[in-house]
Amino acid sequence: MLKRRFGKGPEACNVILKGNRLYVYMRNFITPAEEVLIKQDKLELAVNFRSAIINAVTEEYLPEVSKVLGISFDYFFHDWNYDRNTGILLLDHSQLDHEENIDNSFERNLFSLIENVGSNYYKKPASLKIVKLTQNICAIESKEVLLPLERLVYEKGNAELLIHQAWEIKKGYWRNKVLFEGLFNRLIEDMFIMWDYKNNRNYLVFIFNKLYTMK
Repeated sequence: MLKRRFGKGPEACNVILKGNRLYVYMRNFITPAEEVLIKQDKLELAVNFRSAIINAVTEEYLPEVSKVLGISFDYFFHDWNYDRNTGILLLDHSQLDHEENIDNSFERNLFSLIENVGSNYYKKPASLKIVKLTQNICAIESKEVLLPLERLVYEKGNAELLIHQAWEIKKGYWRNKVLFEGLFNRLIEDMFIMWDYKNNRNYLVFIFNKLYTMK
């Protein structure tokens, strides 16, 4: 479907389904048109182009996937790392919830680290929850993450400001990657943050390398 819309699909996809969420991790997704924009230092145009197409794809993709899997997905999020040529899609069903069995000590330490790192860039979340944890991926949902000014920016439709802010926040997490690797005892291969401005939440997703860190 992405290939039909963009003229080029990702070269590799990893799909993970657990409970009410479907994750699709993609490599080498950048199209020739996006390459031209990036070379001309017009990354924002490339992001806007992809977002517009993805939003159109969503209308067609959600019902089709929901029918195949028997899950009525009602939310669709995406994030793209153009410097790494990787991206992620997340489909979510808000009425279903899957509980992960997480060690309490690890969970507290992870949430504390997220709050410490994130406090430099955005409002402290009202709640944090690990919604996915395997040897390959960890996804954390944060709720009530927007300041009143950020909500106003969203309501006024100023997407450019929100895009730039999202980039800066993600850069902040990348700068602290080694701290998260020490906690997970895994090398982090990739990282994404998907924002749901309408419902005042985000998803922080870590993709792990197959190798462990050395303690």
